[in-house]
Amino acid sequence: MPQISVIVAVYAAEKYMRRCLDSLLCQTFRNFEVILVDDGSKDQSGKICDEYAKKDSRVRVIHKENGGVASARQCGLDNATGDYVIHVDPDDWVEPTMLEEMLQNAIENSSDMVICDFIRHEDKKSHYFSQKPKSLESQNVMRELFQGLHGACWNKLVRRSLFKEFNISFPPKMVVWEDLFVSIHLAIHDIRISYIPKAFYHYDSSVNENSLVNELSDRKLQSMLFFIDYFDSIEGFDKSLLNRGKIDIKRFVFMKPGLKKKDFVAICSDINDLFLAGFEGFKKLDSLIRFSLIHPWPIARFALWAWQTKRSFLRAV
Repeated sequence: MPQISVIVAVYAAEKYMRRCLDSLLCQTFRNFEVILVDDGSKDQSGKICDEYAKKDSRVRVIHKENGGVASARQCGLDNATGDYVIHVDPDDWVEPTMLEEMLQNAIENSSDMVICDFIRHEDKKSHYFSQKPKSLESQNVMRELFQGLHGACWNKLVRRSLFKEFNISFPPKMVVWEDLFVSIHLAIHDIRISYIPKAFYHYDSSVNENSLVNELSDRKLQSMLFFIDYFDSIEGFDKSLLNRGKIDIKRFVFMKPGLKKKDFVAICSDINDLFLAGFEGFKKLDSLIRFSLIHPWPIARFALWAWQTKRSFLRAV
């Protein structure tokens, strides 16, 4: 029986998934399984999955109809057999000692969740992100996940039994924030959490960057609103923790073409005053949002268009 199940939700990843899989199969730790969930890919991703399964008996492949990233993650979790699970995205890669050191930390500290740092790669630049919580007490970690601690499942090794014990699963219709949703659900409970100050995970945000921008934009918005509504409905929950998510929703909606002012004002309307008062954030975008809440809509949309055009030009230079 493997000690760790590594779950990789695969969709249209033929260009970069070999880098990911090679980094997993060269781990210094050996007693693990890799579950590749081919979520109805129309490119060569499924064949690449099968190729790696033939090369290494630790690799298992599940081919399914396309259902989205949350359903693929859940499918992997349902088929996992390891004592611990961790997710890896097919466009990313990991350090050779990741599994060995995270499992060792989990065993030494009797941890239910082990968090590590990560490196983000974008536009040929790399940035180190420390994920050290201010406190390892689970309720504090839960609050920090709402306030900026990264909610991804790929830098967290989690005891698999917790998902059954607390009835935690990935909401099938979520296309974004599904990992944050699950991480928060885990940390809401009284679990033991530990931290390793090492960046084992390489998050590549420069590839597949348009996967959810166009055709899935409405589904992305619905996922965000589901997330907010879910936690907002919990009795006794600190609603102020949702402000950051509501700000992100407001920013996302503002960028959508064809938007009407009444619809923009109505979405997460309780957060409008925060924009009007000003706060630290993406200063230019937030200033445009403040401007749009005060001034005529056509002028605000023209200002947004001018800013987007300038930004696109500077990226192309």
